Amino acid sequence: MRPPRVAAAAAHAEDGVVRVNDARLLILQFVVAVALVTLSVQLVRMHLVELPIPPAGSDALSVREIPIEAPRGLVLDRDGEVLARNVPLFTVAVVPGELPTDAAGRRSALLAVEQQTGVPLRTLERAMVTGLATIDPLVPVEVYRGFNLQDAIALRAALAATPGVRVQTRAMRLYSGGELLGHVLGHVGPIPAEGAEEYLAAGYRLDERVGQSGVEAVYESELRGQLGHRVVLADPTGREVEHLTQVDAVAGADLVLSIDVDLQRATTEALEQGLDAGLEAALSLEIRHDQPLERIGAAVVIDVRTGELLAMVSSPSYDANTFSGLDPDADTVALLTDTGRPLVHRAFQEVRSPGSIFKPLVGAAALQEGIATPLTQIRSTGSLTVRSIYDPDVIYVFKDWTVHGVLDFYGGLVRSSDVYYYYLAGGYDDPDDETSFEGLGVERVARYGREFGLGAPTGLDLPGEAGGLMPDREWKEATYGEPWVLGDTYTLGIGQGYLTVTPLQMAVAAAAIANGGEVLVPRVARGFRMGDEVQLLPREVAGLLPIDAEHLAVVREAMKRTADGPLGTARRGEPEGITIGGKTGTAEFGPQHPDDEFDTHGWFIAFAPYDEPEIALAVYLNHGSGALHAAPVAHDILYAYFNPPTAQVGTLASPDTTGGAP
Repeated sequence: MRPPRVAAAAAHAEDGVVRVNDARLLILQFVVAVALVTLSVQLVRMHLVELPIPPAGSDALSVREIPIEAPRGLVLDRDGEVLARNVPLFTVAVVPGELPTDAAGRRSALLAVEQQTGVPLRTLERAMVTGLATIDPLVPVEVYRGFNLQDAIALRAALAATPGVRVQTRAMRLYSGGELLGHVLGHVGPIPAEGAEEYLAAGYRLDERVGQSGVEAVYESELRGQLGHRVVLADPTGREVEHLTQVDAVAGADLVLSIDVDLQRATTEALEQGLDAGLEAALSLEIRHDQPLERIGAAVVIDVRTGELLAMVSSPSYDANTFSGLDPDADTVALLTDTGRPLVHRAFQEVRSPGSIFKPLVGAAALQEGIATPLTQIRSTGSLTVRSIYDPDVIYVFKDWTVHGVLDFYGGLVRSSDVYYYYLAGGYDDPDDETSFEGLGVERVARYGREFGLGAPTGLDLPGEAGGLMPDREWKEATYGEPWVLGDTYTLGIGQGYLTVTPLQMAVAAAAIANGGEVLVPRVARGFRMGDEVQLLPREVAGLLPIDAEHLAVVREAMKRTADGPLGTARRGEPEGITIGGKTGTAEFGPQHPDDEFDTHGWFIAFAPYDEPEIALAVYLNHGSGALHAAPVAHDILYAYFNPPTAQVGTLASPDTTGGAP
């Protein structure tokens, strides 16, 4: 059981800039902070004019309905550390429908805004005729924000006589951790014009902020809460004269993530070190590269019992606060146009060839289908030669990464022999002794791959998940108009060729091997907190592997020997004192270089501890090898998991319950 902890990040406003204090607070301090934020929002609403400023000379009282914003639910990590919270933000907004109808008056009002805020007149004019302003001219359009209370009071006074202009406050999301969880948290923003009708039908006001990405979007309805309103009599200045009635807002539920922030941070640090090492190795081969190499990678840690994601890291990443609107210097355009595509989460939104981490899946299928037993021996002389069925004079050579000699099933995985898995996947007719070895064939390899969850999204509760490709004969014929050949099956058997996966899919597959055959639906949401109670979400099982327990046990034992034995290619991934099952992968990609070699992705999958598995993981490096670069990343992640930092006592419920060369 992991030690629980609770922390809350505090914020303060200074010179119009909100800064984050990472010091941990007790849960009571957190509750008080939220209450103060909510109170400050309501007080400023009362004194800084939430209402339109009436025309000069009007003296009649009017009945006004003032919306009460529902506090958006917080986002917490699994132990209560606050990851997303609400802070007040002062803004200047213009209501296009309340501007003077004559061109001169309209221009005069916007010039007043330009003079007080510095926002160019051209920008203001464009904002009045684009986006939501074209759908409902009475929706306030924010044109200036991020200033402090003193500036708000001064702006209110300076713009008091300007029709159609409001100085107001609203809640803004503030995210902690910088780039640690940008993709997972996502961000909120204004309702897009193209979705206005849908939001109106769902009971939204068009000036509300809604989840745009990450969990903010997926769990929008739970986080949003219910709006309230006050009905008042107001004088011509917009100040309240009499309170009539009120319907209180209902705060949204707090979303508790499955993510462990400490483990997320440790995983990020380990991945960054692995990326540096892999890239350095690739760059040392100067004959290969005359263009910059992509420094990208991902790592996933999943609870094999529940499907909860304890860490999910992508590099490069981004700070979700970039989209908050608080920092006027935040360069969102640069983020959107960055060639490294930091907005793409490489763990589940991008696919790659897995290389040898696919071999445990092929091995499990071969055992189940009777193609192999633990004692099945195959000789690897360093390559496999096959004559063309169309021209016997044409010989194809399928290489192993080294000469292994005779290997049984365990040795085939421990040494990551390509020839062994050529046999298991495609079979072989030996021309020397006229013996024949029946392989699985492409259809059975593909069928079992799909049973493990490959070729389709896992069902992750985040948008934009890629499904990858589990190829077969029908797919190749439809895509290329060509027949599937034996060589395609050989390359598929070692995780190369047309096969593509996400790191998340491989973590789910490793978890299924570890837990006895349950293919779990991964998720980042753990549950919801309302008041003092946390309601955990039920675990979801996508399917059960059609593989007998005894065969999965053989695969687990082979993976243990791969990580724990002296000849195992995955031994760099095992931390001292913990026995794991692991598998490396080094997948070739791109064009062949002048030295006849290829660039390689580095992969590693694992589960731990071996006897009673708790977690599984997958590591992906765009450049590097599985054994030399990805395995040490896994080592550091596993060490961090089994040696967590000392934590403060929290209140949230604790969890109940691994191509070419290797």
